[in-house]
Amino acid sequence: MSSIEPNTILMLELLSLEHKSVGYQLEVGLTRNEGYTKCVLTIDEFTYNQLDQLGPFFGERVRLSIYPKRDPFRQTYYSTLVKINRSFSETMYFACSEDYVSQLLQFKQYDLTHVEEEGEYQAVVPAAAVNLPKNQSAWQGGQIVWRCLMFSFLFFILSLQLDQNLLMESADAQDNSVFGVSSKVISSKPLPLIPSPEPSEPPKEQTQLYYDINIDENKYEYGLPDGYVALSFDDGPSHYTKQIVDILTEHKVAATFLFVGKNVLKHPDEVRYANEHGMLIGNHSWDHSDLVKNSIEENQDNLAKANQALGQIIQTPITIFRPPYGSINDKLANKVKEQHMKVLLWNRDPQDWKAESKEEILQYFQAEDPSGGIYLLHEKSITVKALPEIIEYLKSKNMKFAIFK
Repeated sequence: MSSIEPNTILMLELLSLEHKSVGYQLEVGLTRNEGYTKCVLTIDEFTYNQLDQLGPFFGERVRLSIYPKRDPFRQTYYSTLVKINRSFSETMYFACSEDYVSQLLQFKQYDLTHVEEEGEYQAVVPAAAVNLPKNQSAWQGGQIVWRCLMFSFLFFILSLQLDQNLLMESADAQDNSVFGVSSKVISSKPLPLIPSPEPSEPPKEQTQLYYDINIDENKYEYGLPDGYVALSFDDGPSHYTKQIVDILTEHKVAATFLFVGKNVLKHPDEVRYANEHGMLIGNHSWDHSDLVKNSIEENQDNLAKANQALGQIIQTPITIFRPPYGSINDKLANKVKEQHMKVLLWNRDPQDWKAESKEEILQYFQAEDPSGGIYLLHEKSITVKALPEIIEYLKSKNMKFAIFK
């Protein structure tokens, strides 16, 4: 007869998140079929910053996914958390490190007693109020109990996606002193909430719009191999974004959009539209400031805020960064790499931002050898007018259009 493993994890809850002298610590509550316990994980700075940017959590229960995923296209890991209170439930995505994934895997492979003996985790505190019965001799209806446990496990998995009302009722039934996250610990200011899109049908299979070019994370990308070109659009999103995407899609090509975080809050639908139509979305800072003039801490926050704003919409990690004005140094590059992004620059600049006519932009394209070019463009009305002819010209030169990973 099938049965649930003796120590299966049913739920993982975020209790607190702290930066202490000993490192970055994440306190979690684990609900298993044998009871409830607490423990403290020591996590890396990258994962800490990703989680910290999603807070604070005032009076909310926060469930962490125990099934992080690897994005092979972007070569990074990401996971989710679910914020639950009396009036709503929201799923949020965050990038995480391989070390964080490994720690979750250990939770699933070993029982807490085994882990505690090895000294890998701290502060394992039993919570007797929610323990399940352990007296096996009292089992007179064993089969019924096992079936209930199996049903509970299946219900938990399905509940994250199906019935949000049941999740909130479950949250109200628990003691806030045990499950609530301390607002004193998680102190970052939240970004304004961007509504999640309504569920939609899976996109239909499309003709390939682009070729993938893998950027070397250890250097700045200035150009492409012969025969390839890339169009990139800075400083959006804007009310021109959809027009640009429609032109690209109509011509069966794709481009890279480098979005500014503050603009993302003004135009979330444009971000979503570009992503759904196969365009690559990148980080162009939070406020388009010259980041090399900032402190390391300011840049860390700047990059993370922009990634959070974008990640809430496209629900995948951001892996490409272009510094405003092309201004970058080693300190900034290190912060970019810590947040699992790669630096994309350019080697073709039509200066469309100051062009007075579309002919002026087209003359630049016709005067330069396009092969290997990464073109710097902007979301301007004059660029929108020139874009169809730009694409047709590059196609006439048998160029292959590329985006980056």
